[in-house]
Amino acid sequence: MGLAPYPWLQKPAELLESFTKKLPSSILIHGPRGSGTYELGEAFAKLILCSSPVDGHACGQCAECKLIEAGNHPDFKLLLSEAEEAIHPLPWQKEAKPVTGKKTISRTISIEQIRALSDFIGISSHRGGRRVVLVYPADTMMADQSSALLKTLEEPPPSMVFILVSDNLDRMLPTIRSRCQLVRVAPPTQEQGVQFLKEKGVKNPVEELAKLGGMPLLYFEQDQKLRLDPEKEEKLLDLLAKGPALDARSIIDLSSAEYSLVPLTTLLQRWCNDLVLVSQGLQPRYFLRRANQTKSIASSVNLKKLYAFWDELNTTRRHLQIALNPRMMTQDMLFKYKDIFPKRR
Repeated sequence: MGLAPYPWLQKPAELLESFTKKLPSSILIHGPRGSGTYELGEAFAKLILCSSPVDGHACGQCAECKLIEAGNHPDFKLLLSEAEEAIHPLPWQKEAKPVTGKKTISRTISIEQIRALSDFIGISSHRGGRRVVLVYPADTMMADQSSALLKTLEEPPPSMVFILVSDNLDRMLPTIRSRCQLVRVAPPTQEQGVQFLKEKGVKNPVEELAKLGGMPLLYFEQDQKLRLDPEKEEKLLDLLAKGPALDARSIIDLSSAEYSLVPLTTLLQRWCNDLVLVSQGLQPRYFLRRANQTKSIASSVNLKKLYAFWDELNTTRRHLQIALNPRMMTQDMLFKYKDIFPKRR
């Protein structure tokens, strides 16, 4: 399979392999979250530094590969947000780094991380070869971080390769995008996604893939700040399925069990998407097992209010970096959902 960690990454992997003959100083790998962009970026970083590649991928046995696995390679710099460290094991860790003692974890690359690059950039290669910086998720950088990185991309040091990985290309500064060689990662086909989940022993892979928006790798994001546990998800879906019968007491009771806002908002967005599809006579996209429930309540929906609520969810999703009270936000969103149905007499 060469460089590609998963079958659906074959085309972007082949493009990256072609770069090894004449490496650009900056590469931007982009695609939807859960499609394997980070895994591909990490594999490519290892390939660049490997002294004895095998069939287009790092050998895992040379001194360079062993240094990376040990976390001691002096020519490799990995910048991950706290949230990503919680779900992606670093190359030298067997398990992802747990986040403890904090109710919220940062999903952004910090300005301190970008500034710390200056020490790394300011010295020559320890191993006499290339140096690599891998940044994920690059699209979460604020203006200060992006500006600081841009200065480096404009005048890259010799033999330095920046690999930026983004879940959302539109959130990247145009000036940064223009400095990079773009590599697009497409989602797997449904057949590829279902087969992947089957091989991993996932029950009901068709249904699970639909709930994940076609991104099978999201199934394995176990950090509860990023994904609801199955029991909480089912309770929330049961509540949403009440539709016009939803009452204030049910909302308050459910909100007492704290829900992480990112997966909560994502689930609400997808439920609304299914309601819109069903109201137009189409099949739901995400929650296939609950098709009968969405059909039974869709006729009661005030479509104007539904679209307004959906827009508000999209706005909320973009601003979840701000510290918010999860219980209050959960109640607020669910009461607004309740309002898309006619009031019961």
